[in-house]
Amino acid sequence: MGSARSPTALPLRGLVLRLFLLACSAPECHAEVQVSVPALLEVQLGHKVSISCTHTTEGHDGLPLVEWFITDKNGEQRRVAYSDQGRQGVDRGTEYTDRASMEAGHSLVIKAAEVIDERAFSCQVTAGAAGSGMGVTQLKVYGAPEAPEVIPTSRTLSVTEEDASEIATCTSKNANPVPTISWYRDGRSLNASTERNKELYVVSRTVKEASGLLSVSSTLYLRVNKSDKDSNFLCHVSYAMPHGKVGSAESDPFQLTLHYFTENVQFSVDSPEVIKEGDDIELQCQADGYPPPEYVFYKIKSEDTQVDLGSHTNGILSLPHVTKADGGTYRCQVLDFDSPSTVELEKEVTISVNYLDPLVLNPNKTVMARLGENIELTCSGTGSQMPTLLWKKGKTKVGDGERLPLSSLSYHMAGGYTCEASVPSVPGLQRTQTVEVVVEGTPQVEQPQSTRHYQSLGQKLTFTCSAFGYPEPEIKWSVTGEEPSARTFGNRVVSELSVEVTPELAQNGVTCWAENEHGKAEQTFLLQMVAPTTSASPVPAVDGEQSQGGSTVAVIAVCVCVLLLLLIVGFFYFMQRRGQLPCGGGEKRSLTPKEGNPDDTVVEMKTDKRNEQTGLLSPGGGGGGGANEC
Repeated sequence: MGSARSPTALPLRGLVLRLFLLACSAPECHAEVQVSVPALLEVQLGHKVSISCTHTTEGHDGLPLVEWFITDKNGEQRRVAYSDQGRQGVDRGTEYTDRASMEAGHSLVIKAAEVIDERAFSCQVTAGAAGSGMGVTQLKVYGAPEAPEVIPTSRTLSVTEEDASEIATCTSKNANPVPTISWYRDGRSLNASTERNKELYVVSRTVKEASGLLSVSSTLYLRVNKSDKDSNFLCHVSYAMPHGKVGSAESDPFQLTLHYFTENVQFSVDSPEVIKEGDDIELQCQADGYPPPEYVFYKIKSEDTQVDLGSHTNGILSLPHVTKADGGTYRCQVLDFDSPSTVELEKEVTISVNYLDPLVLNPNKTVMARLGENIELTCSGTGSQMPTLLWKKGKTKVGDGERLPLSSLSYHMAGGYTCEASVPSVPGLQRTQTVEVVVEGTPQVEQPQSTRHYQSLGQKLTFTCSAFGYPEPEIKWSVTGEEPSARTFGNRVVSELSVEVTPELAQNGVTCWAENEHGKAEQTFLLQMVAPTTSASPVPAVDGEQSQGGSTVAVIAVCVCVLLLLLIVGFFYFMQRRGQLPCGGGEKRSLTPKEGNPDDTVVEMKTDKRNEQTGLLSPGGGGGGGANEC
């Protein structure tokens, strides 16, 4: 890979070429080598570096010797990589032996830039009789610092101090070149001086780390006043990046802890604009002194009477789920003994709670009524303002006002009726009360008679029987099958039964009875057989109506074909029974009677289909022969 000679020694071949150039002074020996490298290359710390080196030669057609050199701290050049006769190599014993390589295009590649790479790199090209040339690139390495760290002072600062106090120290670590730290208060630069004074200044310090990177710290000193109690301070770090770009970072904002006495007291209600029963209310008493003083709350009963509600260090009196009893006047007293006597340390506030009294329903809770009966529900309510009343059944509005008449009660009218009282001027203020209307009477089925279709005997059908009634009716079935299931939905009972179709079931149908103490009702299911439809390629319908009509026509066509087939079979059967139908060529009949029994007819079969034919044409539908068999 590399040469074993001293890094400071020139290659032997290069020395010979230089001697040759000195000896050749004729015009025909004139040649020139021009080397092109970037004068300045800026990279980021840790990024890959590629320094290009291109050249042009006159008077030489062979492969040149290309060498890369660095300049050390002593100003001496040391070779780190080379390309000789198209073979690239890296010199051993340098800081770039394991970090750098040389590409076929003669570019010097450094795997990851470090601070020590911030130096001059020289590319020298030697081209025999053409001579040699050199280009120098200055490599500049930029490293962004770590996120700034700020450590505020832990002391409580007094606004009465006459000199600037230490506020915080901000540190920006591991950057190149050194970053700049500035201080901000509420988004505005403090423009602190570097010279010590009584108002505002900073003290900075820069440290070079073992890695070669630079760290800087800045300590802010400021004379505080009361206006700084809510101010946000932070430090801002600016640092240079490649190609003239500037990066920046900011610390987390922080606030100062100041000591000052109370000058103003504010007492307010933290609540909706209109207070109603059930709201959570907070009475906030705030004094502008620090450390926070103690707060004592009272409720004023009369001019000379007040109720002590206790003391709170946070200045908040919470009143959860207020009622009309919580309305009235409240007082806050601030206990700050450092405040002058001219400061008013007591404040009062009055709250008004909007409310609704419980509703009065008649009948109350539950009312029993007979099917078809007329009843009336009434509702009344009072409150801080007269409420608006309406009636709902479930989520559906069924009436307005205090009265709700219910005429000719049906089972569908049974259920809960809710009276809802509200005050339009107080959003969210409402009360509700529900009365349950129970309608009792003889059961009623939803559909007294219906028709079910089946395609063949043995097919399993599921029948659903639904009935209304109170007391809850019991549903029974006229046939047995799988264990019937029953479900209840209020005053409605639904029973399901699954059975297989038998001849008896097809003829008689299925009946269910719903029965309670007031009577019973029944539902009948008639069964009708339909021919199974054969599957065919679906024909697109123009609309749903045409599609339904096409299905009906198909069913009618199948039924007509079946009827025609039955008529033809019946006709041949009738003719054969009367003896007017000759035997076919598929079988022959002997017309000579046997001895001893002139009435016997001998039939000789030519086919194995006798059973099918006789089964179809015989009166009994079986395989036995009759007097007129063919």
